[in-house]
Amino acid sequence: MKNLDDTLPELMRRATENLEPESTDLVERGMRRGVTLRRRRTALISFSGATAVLATAGIIVSGSQLFGKDAQPPTAGTTTAPATPKANGVAAKPVTQKETLATLLKLLPPHLKVTKTETHGDTFGNGVSLLVSDGKGLSKLSLSVNAPGIEGSCYEPQPGTCLPRPDGSRITVSKEEPTYEPDNNPGGVLRNSVAVHRRGGEAISLMSFNATEEKQTEKTRPKPALSVAELTKIVDSTLWRFPPKQPLPTGGPDKPEPKDPGAGKPGVPVQLTLQTLKNVLPTGLKLTRPETNGGGTNGHNGAAYVINDGKGLSRIIVFVTYEHPVTKCGPEGISNCKVRPDGSVTGWGKNVPEYADARQAKDGVVANKAEIHYPDGRTIAITSYNATAEKGSKHTRVTPPFTPQQLLVMAGNKSWKFPGTGTK
Repeated sequence: MKNLDDTLPELMRRATENLEPESTDLVERGMRRGVTLRRRRTALISFSGATAVLATAGIIVSGSQLFGKDAQPPTAGTTTAPATPKANGVAAKPVTQKETLATLLKLLPPHLKVTKTETHGDTFGNGVSLLVSDGKGLSKLSLSVNAPGIEGSCYEPQPGTCLPRPDGSRITVSKEEPTYEPDNNPGGVLRNSVAVHRRGGEAISLMSFNATEEKQTEKTRPKPALSVAELTKIVDSTLWRFPPKQPLPTGGPDKPEPKDPGAGKPGVPVQLTLQTLKNVLPTGLKLTRPETNGGGTNGHNGAAYVINDGKGLSRIIVFVTYEHPVTKCGPEGISNCKVRPDGSVTGWGKNVPEYADARQAKDGVVANKAEIHYPDGRTIAITSYNATAEKGSKHTRVTPPFTPQQLLVMAGNKSWKFPGTGTK
């Protein structure tokens, strides 16, 4: 069973809030529940009201990451070192992670104290992360060196990005770029970044942060330890060796998606879902801002209200659908889970924070959550917030108005109708 944080609102919000790569096991679970997860990610995007997406701090494979609109990259370039140098006509051994780390340490300014070194990589590239200190606070550095072609060609730049240099390479930089949107970055984490696509197709990027982590943390110094100029000097060194060119990974043959468990089952009007939500709520509440999502052949319905119980406005959201049956409490870390005698699986969470960084202290939004998975695939999730929106707003009351137990009672009401796709 998935963590409650991966249910209704979180799956939708993830599409619009600091997108990050998911782990392999999550991808594999997504293959098993792919149709439902994609529906959930789509279903309540309109509820979140997000207007922008911040890409993860790193070099996107296509090479089109926008690293700071006003930053002016250096124009000087160096001659690209061969990716696989030869000794006496014999190809040198492939570059190791240990060698990549040693090269970075050799090129760092000598006054920096280095701690917490980590390496990772595969046949396509090596990565290094470490902490440096100049006596003014710790700063994380993150490096990647990639084989030719792995990071894309980067030859269709957006204005101000991936600029050509005299040696034939292209460079992308950012200067003191916030890891989150400037108006939603209470942790104050900034990065300086330099990425170079060399003439031979090799790619190298180096980032310096003013914190010990890239995200979900507080800054440890006013600015990153290394400037754009210092990063550029390191990246342009001829000491770097790169993995040899490899056949690009294809990902293997596409696996057929499992049959949608809602296929052939009739759809349910979203207004009926909204009305059912209204009916299961306690009487005496003032309901405003009704919203719906899904319906038709989408195979899912979403509905929401802002409610007023006299103790502060709050938001409640429901999501109903068919998905591949969940039959047991899994190892994914759900806070509370129980298998009922009838085979249905319930889960719940209490006062779950919306953020894991300084934004939580800024907005203070928490949620109570409940979900029920029936053996035939019917699934319902209900979430109650202590605010009028999940993200981008401050809390309006200390705790959500409904406890997880109350939400489970609402979710278990027999009047809910579960929508199918309407088609086979």
